[in-house]
Amino acid sequence: MYFTATKLYKKDDTLLDVGCGSGILGIVAAKLGAVVDICDTDELAVKSAKDNFELNGVKYHNSCIGSVSKRDKEYGVVVANIIADILVRLSNDLKISVKKDGYLILSGILEKYVDKVEKKFSTMKLIKKYKKNEWFTLVFKRQ
Repeated sequence: MYFTATKLYKKDDTLLDVGCGSGILGIVAAKLGAVVDICDTDELAVKSAKDNFELNGVKYHNSCIGSVSKRDKEYGVVVANIIADILVRLSNDLKISVKKDGYLILSGILEKYVDKVEKKFSTMKLIKKYKKNEWFTLVFKRQ
């Protein structure tokens, strides 16, 4: 995911880390110059992410406790490292969170679910599919 994201956005692009957990994806993006918003349904995860941003000497722009549906803008890049069932459930909100010509990077997808996730996001252009062991990352572009 790190290699993928660094090739897809430019300095000062906006990035939303959905299901931010510890904040690692957002932290890397912020270190590379992205303007990062974080969200998670778990209040403790958002607190942990905020703490980890501070520990790593980078800033996030906004944070949200709740679903991606609470977002109020579109982003150049949206990343989500979440299990397949949740990605499928959030598919509409994830798709509309991406700016035109922006990217959606989905990871944490087990091989047995990759076709299901790929089909759910078929209205976007699949530009890259990475596999490591039984895990997949899918990179889509909004047209």
